[in-house]
Parts: sequence; structure tokens; C-alpha cells
Amino acid sequence: MNTTKSSQADFHLHNSFVFWITRLSSVMKEQFNQQLQEQDVTWPQWMILNVLHHQLAKTPAQIADNIGVDRSAVTRLLDRLEAKSLIARVHDGLDRRSIKIHITETGQNLIAELNDAAVRHQEAFLRELHPTEMRAFKMNVQKLLRAGGVETAQVWRHM
Repeated sequence: MNTTKSSQADFHLHNSFVFWITRLSSVMKEQFNQQLQEQDVTWPQWMILNVLHHQLAKTPAQIADNIGVDRSAVTRLLDRLEAKSLIARVHDGLDRRSIKIHITETGQNLIAELNDAAVRHQEAFLRELHPTEMRAFKMNVQKLLRAGGVETAQVWRHM
């Protein structure tokens, strides 16, 4: 009997790291979205405001690359943020097709509050880990992302 074939056929969902990582991600995002709701902002909108605040992106394409969302989704998110006066689109002088995204003063004032909420939210989960476990967890997440073709060493800030 081929044990490899048998073990593959018997692979259980609850033995899947993808299942558990997705579950953790969903729980964390859902809880943070509830906090963001008080400010009429969603998780993806917060991500955009955050990368603009930290000057990691200036164009819709750069934003999409930074937050891992496709460009059409970013356009819709920018529309919503602009309607809330949290960002402004500015056409580049020489090339009207080139658009730069700027966080407004209203957006800057809000992002400080949202980032405080993000810190509190993350700490609520991470306090379950000892500092050495947290460092090991971060390194292991980075290794797994690297295996999937995502390099985080240059962008994941020190904790």
C-alpha cells in the first residue's frame, strides 16, 4: 500500500496551516474593523492612510504594491477616502495621467488616532506571547512569506 497516497487522501482541514492562519487573520481583521467602524474607516482604508502617512507610497500603483491589493480595488478605496476628505488626488504637472495621492490634514489627524487603536489591537493578541516567542514568530512568518515569494525584511519594522 502506498502510504503517501493514503496520507494525502486523509489530510484533514484542521491540520492545514492555511486554514488556521486564515482563521487568525479573519479574527484579527474582524476585531480591528469593529474598532475602525467608530471612525467610519475600514481595514483596507486604514492601510492606505497608514502607507501615505509613512510616505511609503505616492501613487495608486505604489499603494497597491504596498498593501497587496489590486489596482482597481485601490481606485475604489481612494474614491471612498477622497469622499471623506481624508486624501486628495493631485495631477502631476506635466503628465495629467500621473496622479499623486496626498493625505489631507483631516486624514493626518485621524491616522494618529487609528494607529493608536492599531497598536492596542495588536498588543491584545501579542501579549499572549513571551518576547522571545514573539521574535521567533516574526522570523517564522517572514520565512513562510519568503517561501511564497514575498520579501519582508526591508519593510517589516522592528518590534
